[in-house]
Amino acid sequence: MQHFAKDVLRVTGQGVLQESFLSDVLNGLRQAQKEIFSKYLYDQRGSELFEQITQLEEYYPTRTEIDIMTTFQEEIIAALGPRAVIVEYGSGSST
Repeated sequence: MQHFAKDVLRVTGQGVLQESFLSDVLNGLRQAQKEIFSKYLYDQRGSELFEQITQLEEYYPTRTEIDIMTTFQEEIIAALGPRAVIVEYGSGSST
């Protein structure tokens, strides 16, 4: 695998950015739980793929957040108080 990575770098000639990407991907895929850093998913195509991923049954974070907010909204409101402001930094495409 290491020789393959070096050959890819030589063929593409992309330098440090390409080397970092390749290293990150290979390291992520070697993990018991596979991962690829989200910073590589946010070009136009990556954003489209992420939108599709969030619709999968296996992707539970959004559903879980909504369930928590719906189930415990009164308790959350009471705990935060009347002057609280909630800011969502990771809303993605907001669709």
